[in-house]
Amino acid sequence: MKQQRDVQKALREHQNSERHGHRLGPFIHDIVYGGNDGIVTTFAVVAGTVGAGMPRYVVIILGLANLFADASSMATGAYLSLKSELDQYKRLRKEEQEEIQEDPELEREEIREYLTQKGLKGEKLTAALDAITSSEDLWVDLMMHSEHGMTEESSARPVLHGVMTFCSFVLFGSIPLIPYIFTVNPDIRFRVAIVSTFVSLFILGLTRSAVTRERLIRGPLEIVSVGAIGAFIAYFVGVLLKSIVGVAL
Repeated sequence: MKQQRDVQKALREHQNSERHGHRLGPFIHDIVYGGNDGIVTTFAVVAGTVGAGMPRYVVIILGLANLFADASSMATGAYLSLKSELDQYKRLRKEEQEEIQEDPELEREEIREYLTQKGLKGEKLTAALDAITSSEDLWVDLMMHSEHGMTEESSARPVLHGVMTFCSFVLFGSIPLIPYIFTVNPDIRFRVAIVSTFVSLFILGLTRSAVTRERLIRGPLEIVSVGAIGAFIAYFVGVLLKSIVGVAL
């Protein structure tokens, strides 16, 4: 019993360690997606209005309006998307349960084919097949994964994912506005906004690398590169509109 208890303790420590992934791992999509979009779209407003020659107060008003409107839109979009996936998962799971009850022999054969494709054969295949089909919940779970590529965990907690998207968008997206909200020399204000935008993209990239445990430079390099494309496009669109329609306030 002592040895068994020690093994169980070691198992709990192993499961709680970061070897099984960072605690923010399930939300890294929300953090990166919300943060990157927040940075790029807010800077797009800043760059576009500055490029069009608009004054500081317009930058602040449009920037804040865009920040919270887009953050809310993305958060509700994330929620509705995952809620739809969860509803679909529940509907398909119910259908699979009904199919197992109506024609268990056919559904058992589908599991056999799936396990065979995974390399099981002979006695091991038979033993695994018997074990899986002896539990309806396990049977349905495997059918959902093998046929539909779906797990309940992949679409769970839609509200929390929506909140994480909103927070990431607002947190990172507010950075390009800092030079305009606070007192900064007007001559260097836009340059400070550019630098702060790239710094925020770099920090977001570091966050991604830390959570996903990839090479430390890979996350910042990819996110800064992608973000820079959107930032430059936004600025030159603003300059182009000014030259075409003469927008200046």
